[in-house]
Amino acid sequence: MLIEEGKISFNVPDNISVTKKDEVFYNPKMRTGRDFAVCVVDAFLEIYHKEDSALIADALSGSGVRGLRYAKEIESKDVKVYLNDINPKAYKKILENIEINNLKDKTEVFNEDANLFLNRFFRGFNVVDIDPFGSPSVYIDSALRALKPKNSLLCLTATDTAALCGRAVKSCLRKYLAYPLLTKDCHELALRILVGYCLRVATKYELYLTPVLAHATDHYVRVYLKVDRGAKKADKAFKDLGYIKDVDGEKIINSFEDGYNKEFKGPFYIKNLYDKKVVERALELSEERGFERAYKILSIINEEKEIDKVGCYDTHLLGKVLKISVPPINTLIEKLKNKGYKVSRTHYNPRGIKTDASLTELKKLLCEEL
Repeated sequence: MLIEEGKISFNVPDNISVTKKDEVFYNPKMRTGRDFAVCVVDAFLEIYHKEDSALIADALSGSGVRGLRYAKEIESKDVKVYLNDINPKAYKKILENIEINNLKDKTEVFNEDANLFLNRFFRGFNVVDIDPFGSPSVYIDSALRALKPKNSLLCLTATDTAALCGRAVKSCLRKYLAYPLLTKDCHELALRILVGYCLRVATKYELYLTPVLAHATDHYVRVYLKVDRGAKKADKAFKDLGYIKDVDGEKIINSFEDGYNKEFKGPFYIKNLYDKKVVERALELSEERGFERAYKILSIINEEKEIDKVGCYDTHLLGKVLKISVPPINTLIEKLKNKGYKVSRTHYNPRGIKTDASLTELKKLLCEEL
C-alpha cells in the first residue's frame, strides 16, 4: 500500500492494525506528531547547530517514514539520517522506501537492537529520535551517550500515558522512578515526569538537559531536550526538579532538594517547558508548510510558553470547587487579562487555562462578577 505524507511516498503492508503484531509498524495517527517533529528539529538545527551538516538517528524506524521525512524535509542543514529497526521485514521496507524517494545518498540503514545501534555511535549524532511502542525509558541512556555533548537534541515519544498520567502508579515507578499525579492537567504533568526522569539520567554522564518544546497530543506525549555538558551544569538539574501536591487545581511545590514527602508526588520538572526561539520558529515553519493541525497546537503552545507556571486550571473543576457558574473560557480569559494577569489556553485540555493568577485570586475575580 503506497502512502504519501509530507514530501515522501512510502510503502507499508496492507491491514495495518497499529499493534506489535504488525508485520512492519506504521501509525497513521502519528502524522501530526511527525509534522511537528520536522518543524521542531529544523528550527532547533537552524538556531543552535552552527555547522552546515548534521547527523540524525531514527533508532526505532518501523516503516522509516519519520527518518525519511527528516532526510527529505529538513531545510536548514544538509542532513544525513541513520535509520534502524530490529525487525528484518521493517529493514527491507525501509530500504524499499529509500529507493522510492531517491534518498540513498542521505540515509544509512541498520537492522539491530536500538541500544546496540546507538552504542555504535558514541557522541556521534546531533539529533537522536526515540519513538517506541510504549515507554522510551529503556533507550534513554544509550540515546544520551550517542548524542554530541553540546547543542544536540534528544527527541522522545511515550505512549504509556496510563503510567505517566497516574492510572498505573507502579508502572510509572518502574519506568520513570516517579509517583504520578492523576489530575485534570495530568498530561502536562506526564511531560514533566518524562523530562524530569531524563534530567536525572543525564546527570551521571555530566550532561544537562533543557526542554525546548513538549506537547501532549492524542494518545502520546512528546518532548524535545537540548543537551549541554559539564558537571556544574548537570548539578543545576536538581534545582529544576520538585515534588507536587494538587489542592483543587492549585499546585503546591516542594523542591527536590527538600526530599520526598508522602503527601506529594513526583519528582517533576518544574521550570518552563519551552524555548521561545524554537517554538516561534517551529510555528512559522508549520504555517509555511501547511501543517494545519500542528500549526493550531503550536499556536496555543506559543501562548503557553509565556506563563512560567506548573499546570492549569480546568474551568469545569473551577466551577465545582467554587460552587459557581464559570463564564465561557474566552470570557474568563479576557477578565483575567483586563486584571493584568498572564493567561492562555492549554494545548492538552480544551477546558484548561494557564495563568499566573492564584486560586484565591481567581475566586475573588469570579465572585466579583456575581
